[in-house]
Amino acid sequence: MKLSSLLVPLGVLFLSGCAGGLNSDTSNIEIRALNMALANKAQELKLTYLDTYSILLANTGKPLVFFYQPDGEHLSELGYLRWADASLVPYIKYYKVTCAGMVGDSITRRVNAVQIPNPTRDATWDDLLAIKAYNLGVDGETSADVLQRLHQLVQPDIDCYFVMIGNNDLHAAVPISQVIANVETIARYLKTQSGKPVVIQAVMPLNR
Repeated sequence: MKLSSLLVPLGVLFLSGCAGGLNSDTSNIEIRALNMALANKAQELKLTYLDTYSILLANTGKPLVFFYQPDGEHLSELGYLRWADASLVPYIKYYKVTCAGMVGDSITRRVNAVQIPNPTRDATWDDLLAIKAYNLGVDGETSADVLQRLHQLVQPDIDCYFVMIGNNDLHAAVPISQVIANVETIARYLKTQSGKPVVIQAVMPLNR
């Protein structure tokens, strides 16, 4: 597997299409701008950046509706499976990650949208990634909220942190520059305190 397939071509963030409707278009323009800044910051910090925005798009550049819950923001079962299979699992296998720390907001937390059969139960990140994983997502959190609980995130057995945050910041009209500063603080803290890799993930598009 080529690592370049995991990393974002920087130009695609601005060239990708948006969901239908003026409000959605405006929101996804903001998301792509944030993702460009996140990609640049990851490069500056020498961290891996995963393009988890484009994996939810059709060839037309629009988000695929079946990857989303009816609210157009949270992921459906198929959306979580796509996230895991197209982005996270290839990285985990390549780098032989054995325990993941999944840091984020409700998009990260609500992996229980996936149902495991026989007997039916809510899935966890352990199920989707086939390794031990800590679900460190909290509904409604902004990057500033994550800063307030950094000490809770570091666990001795986590050997890679996957960070996706910023969606709620944009909803709250937090400037992109502030989001990036907060993400840098989060990444530096996790890397310094744990000594383990930190992966920055793109904020996902809206389908509204």
